[in-house]
Amino acid sequence: MKTHVSIVTAAWVLALAGLPSQAWTQSLLVEVDMDAPAPRLSNGRPDFSGVWARPGAQDLTRSVANDNGTSIAGEPNPLPFTPWGQAQWDNYDANRFGDYAGSCMPFGWMRSFTPHPMQILQNDEYIAFLFEQSTMFQVVNTEGLPHRDGWPPTWFGDSRGRWDGDTLVIDAVNFNGWTKLGTIGHPVSDEGRLTMTFERPDMGRILFTWTLDDPKTYTRPIGGERVFVLTPDIEIMEYACMEGNLAALISGTITPWLGPTDVDENRVYPPERQWDAYDEAARIELRGVVREVNYQDAPYGVARVEADGRLLTIILAPVPRLNFRRLTEDVLRPGLTIDVQGVPSRSADDEIRAEIVTLDGEAVDMR
Repeated sequence: MKTHVSIVTAAWVLALAGLPSQAWTQSLLVEVDMDAPAPRLSNGRPDFSGVWARPGAQDLTRSVANDNGTSIAGEPNPLPFTPWGQAQWDNYDANRFGDYAGSCMPFGWMRSFTPHPMQILQNDEYIAFLFEQSTMFQVVNTEGLPHRDGWPPTWFGDSRGRWDGDTLVIDAVNFNGWTKLGTIGHPVSDEGRLTMTFERPDMGRILFTWTLDDPKTYTRPIGGERVFVLTPDIEIMEYACMEGNLAALISGTITPWLGPTDVDENRVYPPERQWDAYDEAARIELRGVVREVNYQDAPYGVARVEADGRLLTIILAPVPRLNFRRLTEDVLRPGLTIDVQGVPSRSADDEIRAEIVTLDGEAVDMR
C-alpha cells in the first residue's frame, strides 16, 4: 500500500544505482518531443532512461490497448500447461494460502511490470530499473557476461544483459520458483528461463517482449508484447508496502504468506473433473437457463443449466479465478440465460467442463 509520498531526487537515485550523472537524460525542465529519435549513450547504444508508464498486466492472457498509448498483446488461452503447471494454476488461492505480494515480498520481474511508474537509469555498462511498486529495484550488467555460479535462487533470478544491434536482451535464470506472472496467479517454476527484449524506436516508446521457457510448467515457451510510454512529467514516489499492510496481516484481513505451499497434485479438482477426463475433441456450444449455482461446496464453481430440455451440470473455474474475472456468485444467478463453450465428460452424459461462459455479451474464460 502506497503511503508517505516523497519525491526521489536524481542525486539519490543515481547514488543507489551506482550510475554517473550523465546517465540522467530526462529533465523535468525540458519539453520532450515524443516523436524525436531515441537518445543514445556515449557508446552509441540506445538509452532507455526515463520514467515509463506500463499497462496493467494482472492476467497475461489478456490483450489491451489503452488511451495513453500503452498496450499488451497477451498469450491467448488455453495456456499449454504441463500436468504440474495445471495443478499450480488451479491451486492458486491467495485468500486461503496468502500471496507473497500481499506480504510485501519481492514481486519478481513480470509482476513488477505493473501500472505503477518505473524509472530506468542507464550507462554504458549497466541498466537500473527502479520500480515504484514496493520501492523495488534491479541493476543489470549489459556487457554480455555469463550467469554467476553459486548464487542462491532469488525472486528476480540472476539477470544478465547483452546487445543485439539496438535491442537490449536481458536473460534471467535461477529463480526461487515462488513468484507468479501476474496477480491472477499464473505460475513459474525454479526451472524457468525468462528472456526480455527492449527497443526504443523513438523518444516516447519502449517496445518490450518477454518469453518464458519453463518446461516444468508449460509444454512450450510462452510470452507476449507490451508498449511502455514515456511520462516526462512523472516522478516515482516512495511505496511503503509493509507500513500499510502490517496491521492487516497481523489481524488476518490479508492472509499472511508464510512460504510456498505448492504441492504436485491438483488440490481443486478430483481426477474425474480434471481436463483429461473430458473429450476435448468433441467441443460443444449451448445456450441455456441457469437453474442453480453453487460456489460453496467445492473449491470450484458448479452450475445447473437447462438446455434443450436437459438439465446439465456445468463445471466452472476455481472460485478465486471466477471472482478475479468477475463472474461471482451474485453475478451468475438462477434465471439468467448463458452461453457455454465446453467439453463433455467421458463418464457422465449430463456433465460439461466449461471453457468459456458468456453472460450479457461478456465472455469469461474458465481456463
